Order: sequence, then structure tokens, then C-alpha cells
Amino acid sequence: MSEINSEKQKKLIFYQNIALTGYFSLFLILMLNIVWLIPSIHFPTALVLLVIVSPLLFPMRGLLNSKTYTYQWASFLSLAYFAHGISEISAHPNSWYAGLLETIAAVIMYLGCILYARVFKQAMKASKRRIKQNK
Repeated sequence: MSEINSEKQKKLIFYQNIALTGYFSLFLILMLNIVWLIPSIHFPTALVLLVIVSPLLFPMRGLLNSKTYTYQWASFLSLAYFAHGISEISAHPNSWYAGLLETIAAVIMYLGCILYARVFKQAMKASKRRIKQNK
């Protein structure tokens, strides 16, 4: 990333922080929903945590290490949690706010991931153009 100019570097850090904020918020909200706010009456809590929260663990290392490919596919993962949040709003009318928080966190994660990948791709194209011009 040394060939990326400082303006693009600042944008990348900003979008990375947005994506990580959404990611960790989503993680925390899901944990609170499953354990405390909307515990399942049909399944054990540990099983629900395993099925719903464990997919969020897969992109953690790549997101923390600024892997662009991880940001790209993590954006698709956040869409599943967006859909889950929307379904939680309609399934639990008494605690609709929990689903709304999940939906908002998923949207924040999605936007941060997409914008990070977009800025990184633009910066790489610009650096390739500079290298071609210098040859």
C-alpha cells in the first residue's frame, strides 16, 4: 500500500473504520439479541449463537489486516444479516428495535466494506497508470 497517495490512504482508513464499526456493532448486537433480548424458546442458546454469529468470525482476520478481497466478500455476508434483521423486525413486534439495530449495523458494515474496496481499486488503477507513464 506504499504506492497509494496520502489522500487515498486517509479514505481507506476512514472506510475501514466504518466497516469495522459496523462489523463489531453487528457482532455485539447479535450476541445481545440472542442471549438477552430475544432468547430462543425452541433451540439452545449455544446452538443459535453458533449458527448465527459464527459466520461473522470468518472475515475478522482479513478485515483487521486490511485484506481487500475480504472486504469484498464480507459485504455480501452483511447482506444476509440485513435480511435477518428485517425478518427479526417482523417476527418480534414487541422487540422490533433489536432487529432495527441489527439492520442498521449490517448497512454500516456493507457501506464501509464496499467503499473500502472501491477506493482501494481506484488507488491501484491510478498507481498502475503512474507506473506506465514513468516507463
